[in-house]
Amino acid sequence: MTQTLVSVEFNACPSNLKAVRRLVRERTAAVGCSEECVQQLALVVDEAIANVIRHGYCGDRSGEIELRLLHDDGTLEFFLRDYARPVDRKGIKPRDLSECRPGGLGINFIDSVMDSWEFRKPRGSSGNILYMKKKIQ
Repeated sequence: MTQTLVSVEFNACPSNLKAVRRLVRERTAAVGCSEECVQQLALVVDEAIANVIRHGYCGDRSGEIELRLLHDDGTLEFFLRDYARPVDRKGIKPRDLSECRPGGLGINFIDSVMDSWEFRKPRGSSGNILYMKKKIQ
């Protein structure tokens, strides 16, 4: 049976990141994630939201973001929804790690922590959904 662990809406304001990280840590720990996994998941969600704020909303703090976290039979499903301009899905790929420069490691981090992820187009409206899946360890 699917259990909703998190369902929260907030503005695209960096000051909201701390509360979201805490919520993700608390709820993933409560369903049996290891401490290492809990910390990694909180950072992945933080990075994804920071990218929405920075690249999707270009710093516009009035933009809306929704986070849903579901638990079903040992698997976590994350849905991060925004109403920003659509993401060019072809342009989203991990950075070449041989490049020595700051930033741009979000997709690499998501790839290393999550079992799978993809962008989805919301039905009948604008914006983006980042869907991520992780088996509990």
